Amino acid sequence: MSAYKDIGLGISLAIAITLHNIPEGITIAVPIYYATNKKSRAIFHTFISGIAEPLGAIIAYLFLHQYITDIFISITLVFVAGIMITLAIQELLPQAIKYKQEKWLTIGLTLGAIITIINHYIL
Repeated sequence: MSAYKDIGLGISLAIAITLHNIPEGITIAVPIYYATNKKSRAIFHTFISGIAEPLGAIIAYLFLHQYITDIFISITLVFVAGIMITLAIQELLPQAIKYKQEKWLTIGLTLGAIITIINHYIL
């Protein structure tokens, strides 16, 4: 939806989603592989998870393309950003703190912020 109105924003979000999908795929594949000891099953489930986003985007475009406006995109992106921030603060951060690896938590947060800023200003 964002690329529909602003190709630069669309490319920036596509890169962010791609980078996000790498660790997501790993977190899906590794437990399934170790639970089943079958690479094919791990790859299949990872593929199903990975294909959901582009398939959802295509379906959303087919049904919503006539309604896409700047306001619609803004509201949608704000809503999604709010969900992601809430999940990060309420779920991910407390889980990361439990491992008592403050050094790696700080490095990860710092690198994530730097990559986000670079991605925003370059693209």
